[in-house]
Amino acid sequence: MSPDSKPVSIAHAGVNLHFAETPQGLWPSAMCPDDIIPGAHTRAPAPLFQMAATGTPHGLAPSAVSGLTLLSDAMLTEMPTFDAGVLTQTYVHTERGLRVTVRMEAAPDTPVFRVHTRIQNEGDTPQTLTHLSSMHLPGIAAGGIRPWDDPKKLRLHYCHNTWEGEGQWRCASLEDLGLIRTSVHDCRNAIHFSSVGSFSTARYLPMAMLEDLETGSIWFFQIEASSSWHFEVGFRKTEQGGSLFLHADAADERFGGWTHTLMPGESFDAAPVAVGCCQGGFNEAVHALTDYRRKTLLPKPAWEGECPVFFNDYMNCLWGNPTEEALLPLIDKAAELGVEGFVIDAGWFAPRAGNWGMGLGDWGDSPDRFGERGLAGILHYIQNKGMIPGIWLEMEVCGEDADLVKKPDDWFLCRNGARVGGGARYFLDFRNTEVCAYMHERVDRLVAYGVGFIKNDYNECVGNGCDTHHGSHAHGLLEHSRAFYAFIDGLRDRHPDLIIENCGSGAMRQDYGVLSHFHIQSSSDQEWYDRYPSIVMGAAAGLLPEQMGVWSYPWPLLVSHREEPEILDTPAYHAQMADGEQTIFNMVTGMCGNLYLSGRIDKADVHNLALIREGLAVYKAERAHIHNAYPFQPCPQPRFMERDAWASHGLANAENTRVLLAVWRLQSTAAYQEFQIPGWAGRQVAVKQRYPAAIPRAEWHWRAADGVLTVHLPIQNQARLLALTCV
Repeated sequence: MSPDSKPVSIAHAGVNLHFAETPQGLWPSAMCPDDIIPGAHTRAPAPLFQMAATGTPHGLAPSAVSGLTLLSDAMLTEMPTFDAGVLTQTYVHTERGLRVTVRMEAAPDTPVFRVHTRIQNEGDTPQTLTHLSSMHLPGIAAGGIRPWDDPKKLRLHYCHNTWEGEGQWRCASLEDLGLIRTSVHDCRNAIHFSSVGSFSTARYLPMAMLEDLETGSIWFFQIEASSSWHFEVGFRKTEQGGSLFLHADAADERFGGWTHTLMPGESFDAAPVAVGCCQGGFNEAVHALTDYRRKTLLPKPAWEGECPVFFNDYMNCLWGNPTEEALLPLIDKAAELGVEGFVIDAGWFAPRAGNWGMGLGDWGDSPDRFGERGLAGILHYIQNKGMIPGIWLEMEVCGEDADLVKKPDDWFLCRNGARVGGGARYFLDFRNTEVCAYMHERVDRLVAYGVGFIKNDYNECVGNGCDTHHGSHAHGLLEHSRAFYAFIDGLRDRHPDLIIENCGSGAMRQDYGVLSHFHIQSSSDQEWYDRYPSIVMGAAAGLLPEQMGVWSYPWPLLVSHREEPEILDTPAYHAQMADGEQTIFNMVTGMCGNLYLSGRIDKADVHNLALIREGLAVYKAERAHIHNAYPFQPCPQPRFMERDAWASHGLANAENTRVLLAVWRLQSTAAYQEFQIPGWAGRQVAVKQRYPAAIPRAEWHWRAADGVLTVHLPIQNQARLLALTCV
């Protein structure tokens, strides 16, 4: 970029995307909130994408940096257009016959762009690609006067995700994460986060936030893919200085093993990525992403009004052993309490004896679990109680004992010519239309029985991918995941009243590639009730409240006592539940999203049943607020194993005039805790204990000067739901 070049910019919802002239055409040079003006020394023009192909060197420090490739820099750039909220820029490599088109769709009234990158082979020879970004944005954190490597300048927020310990957000400096300015030369290091295989969120959420502490602004993005993914924060040097870039992909040979041979006339679409920036910090970024997900990605609901409240018989309840004698008392009690749907979870299809997990895939009725009624009779019993029947499936797998396993290999994902998986789970290939037809027939039969809810589980990972034509195993997995998305869309079209939940062994596949097709997402498989608040606080940054399924399991039968349910009737158990505080804690947790009720409610005493009934009534009265709210963290998120702590989850309405505030005192030695309500400084506020009403209320004090609520809870492992309203 020459010193006298004339930059141009495109503005949307408080975001400016700046461009600058280069020898290759007009390239973006910075992205920032509209009240930040990047300096010349912090502009680093670059294409909106990065790519690599066999036969061409990758670029600078190829083992460490993905976002500085050679082919993208060599392509001629056509003038960008911005029409009807869509920025389009095209890049052409005449010698290779490659055309790359990047479309950035502006989310309505939200400081977010959804980026789509397509590459097309317009030449007459095959081209083997080894890398194609979904997003590449230069000029990040280009405002202020501190350099990017100043310890007080930047911190990256990222999220650990693991089974039963989801949503664990952390923040760290760039140096701590590995991006270091070591010399006057180009940086040959970068920050990398990645995932390999179909458990897209088993290690990290595919999203991050880069906060500029100096300018009070934040950049954020999410990768929308259920296959291997990778993102990177790096530095691009220029003659004037240089700046940070954000880079994200789901197609990279070095981070996931992706390659793909593009035949003449063929094209390939990279996974979408959403990216944006705004003034503020973590809570403001979550607000913007919530707006974007709600307006752009949320599937059409399968219900009128608000999503019904479902009971599920698995968690801290029947643990995969549903029978007629076990289900009927639960169904009766759920209906009596005001539950609106009842889901029969795993094991419903298998004989009472043996391992039900080895028979996944046939989805026939159990021969002996449900007496003379049979499965259809139990489902009709649920309907006659005024509830929607639901059922558990794991549609993408097949066990070794199932008849389905006899189908030919082209029904299954294969790697190196052999089926992927084994034992309880071979993986079906939804690129095969016969597989889709088979699963449609299985679901049609269940819907004919009256099923209106499917919990689709996914309890194993494919690994690095599967066989495909003209590409790598990673490319095969990308193809398969897209075929599965299309199948779910077809299922929703076929049965528009069918509610479909995505449960990836809890939240091991919780990305917005899959979530843009499912109504609800499980937030966790966590069965320790006092561990759940930390998960809820963190999961809400990656999930819409109306999609976030949260377990509430009062009167629980823990997995450690699964074989001795008689413990529920002992005096010792009744004594520990007598004050109702564990039930209140569970119900408050469930009210933070889409409440899933479970636990042995058929065994609960009168006092606890009254608390459950009241909790369900409050939730149903508040769910319109909850499902349209913007989540925020009123206090620091406690680490998962941190017990001497409080937790809190806030849900504000769109006008930010009413907040539902869940507060949990864990095993904190402090009986008082302060909670910051963003944007409420100087306001007069009415505070009400929303749940429970008949138990002595918490004590609180509102400090209007800085918008802080102090709460007193006198005992450990205690929770309350408060409602704050501006007056």
